[in-house]
Amino acid sequence: MTCFAQDLVHLYAELLVTAGRFAERKKGYGVKLLQDLPRNPRYSILLEPVWAIPGTIVLFYAPLYMKEAGLSDIEIGIINSVNLYFAFIFQLFAGAVTNKLGRKRTTLIFDLLAWSVPMFIWAFSQNFWLFLIAYLLNATSKFVTVSFNCLIIEDVEEHKRSKVFAILNMMITGAGVLTPIAGVVIADFGIGPTLASIYFAGGLLMTAMFLIRNRYTEETQVGKELMGLHNNTRVFRSLVASLRLFGRSCYKRRLLPIILITVLSNLVLQLNFFQVIYFKEQLSFDDRVISFIPVVTAITVMLLYLVIIPRLRRRSEEKYVSFSIVLSSVGAVLFLLIPSGNIAMLFLTLIVLAAGNFILQTYRDSLLMNRLGTHEKADMFSAVQTVMTLTAIPSGYLTGLLYHYNPLWLFSVILGLYIVLMIIMLFLHDPKQHPQAINSYKNM
Repeated sequence: MTCFAQDLVHLYAELLVTAGRFAERKKGYGVKLLQDLPRNPRYSILLEPVWAIPGTIVLFYAPLYMKEAGLSDIEIGIINSVNLYFAFIFQLFAGAVTNKLGRKRTTLIFDLLAWSVPMFIWAFSQNFWLFLIAYLLNATSKFVTVSFNCLIIEDVEEHKRSKVFAILNMMITGAGVLTPIAGVVIADFGIGPTLASIYFAGGLLMTAMFLIRNRYTEETQVGKELMGLHNNTRVFRSLVASLRLFGRSCYKRRLLPIILITVLSNLVLQLNFFQVIYFKEQLSFDDRVISFIPVVTAITVMLLYLVIIPRLRRRSEEKYVSFSIVLSSVGAVLFLLIPSGNIAMLFLTLIVLAAGNFILQTYRDSLLMNRLGTHEKADMFSAVQTVMTLTAIPSGYLTGLLYHYNPLWLFSVILGLYIVLMIIMLFLHDPKQHPQAINSYKNM
């Protein structure tokens, strides 16, 4: 434990030193980020901004958009819980459907169903029921979570997978730099008309992007093998097999902490749904200040990926995950200490949280995918996502309830979850090599 703690301290010190040398960058520093990646992740990354730009804006302002439409905190919480409940149902079948239809086809079908159609419904939503229908359709995105991750990762060398996740996370977060533009328009025309227009335009852009990406990507080699294997297999039979595999995998000491960290860190994201409402209603920040929140996050993430992380010594994914949990915990403490209207403290907290969350999501996802067997990724990733969704189902209603009675209770719970994650991280193994925790169904 002592050596592990020392490694984290050294990593933290190295991060600070690297950040301090930012001004001393060599002239002409730059790398062709996508040159060494295969076809699927390369085209997916190039097209991702088409989804990320409207998607980031509308998701950020979604709570305020629903409030503007007249929904109460409890109604928003109910919609989130119903969305998560159906997401759990869909997630159960995501691995089996992905193996049967293939990564490429599954991604196209459910991207259109989960994003294109809901975006148009959201554009005209003015009551509880329209929002509910849109969020029910959006719950089918759980199929895409499995199929898309397999599509962009399976043909990539293991040591390059964290790079793919990092670039995608950076681009999605980086789209937040445009949020102030939406904030200016909102200040002039109001949240309702502005967001409705962005939802509609975003629906058109996303639909075009999904079709173009489908044209230029190809089914993975593993996907082709599994499509042939599962061609005559019933979906329910595949579901039972994947759940059995997941149940047995939980007894593996190297995999269980990774699963727990994945599940609980996702729960934290669900509980943060009311964050933007808290900034406006409780801390008295106006719309213009709130619109810059994604910008601070985006700049932090881009500096991390483009400047700081490339200069750090190569370390195991387990150490980066552990460091990110510590950093996120510090950010959760700072969050509770933000004084009303204090912009400097707000931005400092956002920087710490953005850094912690970016590193955690990047290396957590890569760590999980690398520890799963070659042919078991879809089934196991779907099973992990199912547990994540099941855990998060009550969070929508409870989040609305906690926030309604006392917002600080909600964010204190988030801090408590980070403390639990810090305890779990002590049980992460840190091997010099990275063998898979699951090799095949036969070994289970």
